[in-house]
Amino acid sequence: MTQTKNIELKQSEKIRTGQSFLYRKDGFESMVIEIKMKDTINQSHLEKAAEKALQRFDYLMQSFKEIDGDFYLIENNKPLIIRKSATLLSLGGQTTNYHLIDLHFWQNKIFISYHHGLCDGRGIMPFVRTLLYYYSTLRYDTLFLDVDVQKADSPYLLHELKEPGFIDIVQNSTAEKVEIIKKGYSLPEAAEQETQSSFSHRTPLKINSQSFLNYSKSIGATPALAFAFLFSKAINKEKLNNQPDAVNCNLIVDLRAGVGIENSFRNCVSSLSLNFEAEDGVNVEKTIQSYRQQLQNYKKQENLQQELKKIQGLSEQLDSLDNYQAKKEALSFFDNLLSDTFILSYIGKINLGAIERKIESIHTYTSGTRGLSIEILATDNDFFIDILQSFDDSKYINQFIENLNQLKIQYQLEETKIINVPKDQCQKVDA
Repeated sequence: MTQTKNIELKQSEKIRTGQSFLYRKDGFESMVIEIKMKDTINQSHLEKAAEKALQRFDYLMQSFKEIDGDFYLIENNKPLIIRKSATLLSLGGQTTNYHLIDLHFWQNKIFISYHHGLCDGRGIMPFVRTLLYYYSTLRYDTLFLDVDVQKADSPYLLHELKEPGFIDIVQNSTAEKVEIIKKGYSLPEAAEQETQSSFSHRTPLKINSQSFLNYSKSIGATPALAFAFLFSKAINKEKLNNQPDAVNCNLIVDLRAGVGIENSFRNCVSSLSLNFEAEDGVNVEKTIQSYRQQLQNYKKQENLQQELKKIQGLSEQLDSLDNYQAKKEALSFFDNLLSDTFILSYIGKINLGAIERKIESIHTYTSGTRGLSIEILATDNDFFIDILQSFDDSKYINQFIENLNQLKIQYQLEETKIINVPKDQCQKVDA
């Protein structure tokens, strides 16, 4: 597959907001989007669909280049090979032609891997939607006129290529500070591990949208807040009695709106810690209202700007170090980072109209994260959840399922399996 148009890259602009993913000890695991179609994948149609999609999203055809310890995105003209395989490959290395995305299929599944230093979930989803649009159009010989995606000849959106790390943000001394409590209850199973493992225990779950949205509306919650509440409640029921700390849900929040670059494909997120005390489960509506107020305060423009400023500040600190090894050592704390108590990321709905009737499931996951994290994608009919644990105890999941049973929320739980997403080969090899 060849690239059909060239992008204009500012070679002087290094990666900034994705830097925390670039200096890991042994590389960084890719993020995987796994789409299970209802019919067997047609390789020819998928290859043609990928070629059309990459005409629009050609900036995904890039590689990392390391110069004096800093990383830059450079154009990669090597072909992106569409493989018939279920095996995940290391991004950024020879096996993927040094690309930071990988696309392959097996039976009725499509796998898309991407590097977080290149983009985040919101940044990759427009490509995923366009790919599925072209593939479905070819596979089912249907135009799907109700589906609105960016076509091969669509122009770039405003600020689509913008690196958030180079946005000029003025420190706002009058901005109301949002109190964020990062310290909370550490899951003992994760705390005793001390170091990250190479694998994760992945539990996929499908929840019926209508039954879950009915519950969410009944307590005045968005879907993300309802998930945060129910899983926090589950952990709190299993929490050791002698631990006074609150359960923390680290909710991933997009920062783009704060600096007016809604269309940027680059990594641009932070997290808000929602704290759940045992007594918060008594008055659910009051708890949810508290969550909503915290989220509303966090999403104020001036606060989002200051959160991005913190990320920029980390990059500025790295600028004072003059080589790769020094920067790697400065960010070594990320290698074994444990977030209290769990992480929740809801990318949102894929919004593919009639094409969704051809999709059986769509999941996103990685491996190696220390502790517990939850990834969520949605179609009109279902929420697809991946619960990822660095330990094999299922008590928190079981309690969460019990919460769903009590609320009569419809779901399908799949078997827990060990997964190992390979780490990238982008990093400079130590001498």
